[in-house]
Amino acid sequence: MNKLFTTAALVCALSLGFTSCSKDDNNTIQVETPKVIKDLKSNSKTDFTQGELAVKNDIFSLKNFKQFARSEDGKPTAEAAKIYYYNFSENDGTDIKTNMISLSGDTKVTLTANTENGYTLSYIDKAFNDVVATDNFTAISSNSSAIYKMKFGGQESVRSESGWCNYDGDNNHLVTAQENRTLIISKHGKPFFKLKMNSIYENEKANEDANNFVFYSIDYQEFK
Repeated sequence: MNKLFTTAALVCALSLGFTSCSKDDNNTIQVETPKVIKDLKSNSKTDFTQGELAVKNDIFSLKNFKQFARSEDGKPTAEAAKIYYYNFSENDGTDIKTNMISLSGDTKVTLTANTENGYTLSYIDKAFNDVVATDNFTAISSNSSAIYKMKFGGQESVRSESGWCNYDGDNNHLVTAQENRTLIISKHGKPFFKLKMNSIYENEKANEDANNFVFYSIDYQEFK
């Protein structure tokens, strides 16, 4: 690269906030930073949802997702709902009728596909960014995914082969995502979205007692 183009590219990057610069149609320099596109507490279609949604390179990152129970008068309370609902197509927390998945609001940490609306669940042990729609996925007959491995008294056992997380009873009951396990949401048998479950803890970090849950953080992307 010559000095003139190097200087021009630098000026372009600075002027555009490090978004994209190009020399010509065949040479493009592009650097994208995550953009927060929605605060679900103030912009959700529901009034009992919280969370932050950002996007980078067509990958959506949902953080601190939580929904709240309603009181007898129908208003949201400060108590976590027993089940949270989310729809990846809408990029929003939803309800029992319009969800794509449901998530346990307690230590069961179960993700379930909404089969009534045609969604099914499968998985693959492959890094999220490398997963493509033509990969061979393992179907989950229950269409639910929860704990994979459990550890007690130094002994580890498999609870469910299709689980997305691991439970450590010897370490404050810590729950951690299974590395490189990607969940797949299909609609009427066709792969639709891939999911990377990241954390159940607020701000994706367990506190000293590991009791700052359940706040789901999930990366997801639609198959093209």
